[in-house]
Amino acid sequence: MLNICFVSTEVAPYSKTGGLGDVTEGLPEELAKMGHTVCTVAPRFDQYKDAWDTEILEQVTYGKQATNVRYFHSYKKGVDRIWVDHHVYLSKTPLVNKKLYGPKAAVDYIDNSERFAMLAQAALAVPLLVPLGPDGVKGTMGENTIFVCNDWHTALLPLYLKEYYQAHGTFLKAKTVLLLHNIAFQGRFPMSKFEALNLPEKYLPDLSFNTQFAPPPLDEKTTKPITAPEPMQMLNWLKAGFLHCDQALTVSPNFAKEVTSDPAGGVELDDVAKSVGLIGITNGTKAESWNPKKDKYIPANYDAETMDSGKKLCKAALQEECGLEVDPDIPLLGFIGRLENQKGPDVIMAAMPELAKLNCQVVILGTGAPKLEEKLEALEDTYPFAKGVAKFDPELARLITAGADYCLMPSRFEPCGLNQLYAMMYGTIPVVAPVGGLVDTVLPQFGFLMEKIPLPDKPGVPVSEAMLQEGVKAMIVGIKKALQEYGTPKFEKMRIACMANDVSWQQPAAKYVDVFEALMAS
Repeated sequence: MLNICFVSTEVAPYSKTGGLGDVTEGLPEELAKMGHTVCTVAPRFDQYKDAWDTEILEQVTYGKQATNVRYFHSYKKGVDRIWVDHHVYLSKTPLVNKKLYGPKAAVDYIDNSERFAMLAQAALAVPLLVPLGPDGVKGTMGENTIFVCNDWHTALLPLYLKEYYQAHGTFLKAKTVLLLHNIAFQGRFPMSKFEALNLPEKYLPDLSFNTQFAPPPLDEKTTKPITAPEPMQMLNWLKAGFLHCDQALTVSPNFAKEVTSDPAGGVELDDVAKSVGLIGITNGTKAESWNPKKDKYIPANYDAETMDSGKKLCKAALQEECGLEVDPDIPLLGFIGRLENQKGPDVIMAAMPELAKLNCQVVILGTGAPKLEEKLEALEDTYPFAKGVAKFDPELARLITAGADYCLMPSRFEPCGLNQLYAMMYGTIPVVAPVGGLVDTVLPQFGFLMEKIPLPDKPGVPVSEAMLQEGVKAMIVGIKKALQEYGTPKFEKMRIACMANDVSWQQPAAKYVDVFEALMAS
């Protein structure tokens, strides 16, 4: 059996801004079911009710200063949840699951570099110090641990492991895996931040990165990005993580191909990702959490046999909730996601004049860029067939998942995507862009592909109006294909196929174990 330690800034349901939190909730639980010893290590962003103080302290560095962190412990579904307690985590995000990385959208905390460097250092001590199990007395993981570092926030862990443990004879059999969830966020910082990392200068070349297109991180007191007229040198945590981990993974095979194919797909890290042999394993879902037969947030529970009547009741409730005409014969398209260009909500809103020509309804739920939120809330004033809700509303998200006929995902890029998996479990047919994990999961028997939504070929370049209209045309292609089949035998067959499709964590977890076992044997 393996000892596996996931290190992440997000673990659902405790802390979550996107799919990262869902993965670090569901995958460790599935691995624990298989008999492996599994823990997660994350910041204590809140006073979690089930987390108790272990009274174990460890000295790490926050910037140039030594400081103590404290470990809290939860045990849930066979997984030890370890929380790193320090005032720089708790004081910034009291009692909320938002604002983990900055005070508002697109604005970073000024000390993110120091906060997450400290997390990596603190996580390394967990397998040696923190007793595991329901009562925290089972024993520690020990040195034969696999550290799974999630995204740029924990990408420096392999460097700290080599420098402060393995160089001194500790963790000699430990392995590191860098699990990439989103290539767009790489941990780019000004070169001046290197001194605060507590690493020798020999690591500076692997951290150094030349770029012209992506601005430095935003200061929390700044409202606009800082741009550079010519190439500049920056630190890039993700680059260093790629170069120093034992294995690089990402969340779908197709996304692995995209990341390593060109500078746009890899956001300037394509050559590095390709050189380390990036492997893609498609995400799964917590099937017990997303089950229309037991979901307490929908008005009618159903399974494959009762889907027709169940979904009709859910659809009527959704239409009524959103102020739309209650009519089972009007196909309803649902979008749930962050309001940012990656997910394509701007494309949906720009497509309203075209959608008005079709016999359909549209419901959009999400939060994000203030301008998009404002535009979303005003949709129904001009388009009575549409409803936009700019807030975090898990109950409405469940109702959309069950009540919509189609799940709309016009993503410009999508490492894996989870909403299309949730939708299939509820018999809601995905209509998606042909990118990343959407290609791997939405096969022809399960849904419809639109044409590719154009993406600027250089990072940091805004989407032009012409490019936006190209995206509208690409999305409408997929929507028309889907609407042509609405109510037909093919439509019914696709819904049944979606519900029968196994999108649980069982198969992906087995693939992770294969990778982990090969690593430990090497």
